[in-house]
Amino acid sequence: MPGQVYSGTVADLPRETRFSNNYHRTGLAMDAANVCFVWLDPDAFAEVAASDGTAPCHSHPFDMMIYVIEGELRFRAGDKDHYLSGGDFIYVPRDVLHGGRPANGKPVHLMEMFAPLRTDYLYICEHQLGYKQAPRNADGSRVDTRSVLEAAADMGDSLMQPTE
Repeated sequence: MPGQVYSGTVADLPRETRFSNNYHRTGLAMDAANVCFVWLDPDAFAEVAASDGTAPCHSHPFDMMIYVIEGELRFRAGDKDHYLSGGDFIYVPRDVLHGGRPANGKPVHLMEMFAPLRTDYLYICEHQLGYKQAPRNADGSRVDTRSVLEAAADMGDSLMQPTE
């Protein structure tokens, strides 16, 4: 799907901010999977947490692996709680109920990987999928003012001239 090499620094990628500014994420798309980088503030999901502080659970039809980059995560998968810290990971098969929150009142930074590709998350990959494309207008449309040769060169394409 992405079709070209894309590199950068995670801290420089545009982020989506949700849930009263307590949840931030960005993502990358691959041909058959997604990677999301997530920053959870301690109050993330506080309004829907159980009285013991556990996050609400959900499920989806995607395999998921979480890698904790920094901080501590209290994570429930199935009927078991897991306490993960920087360097730890957890794999959750598709359709297993799961949910998590920061464990110690401090933020946590995660990397989530999903397979197969979550098309519902492609919008957070716009920076990648729109790479070397004309910028979007406020209404979401694009007006590309480059010539055919400039656009092809930006995409790494070479045009073949028709033969007579």
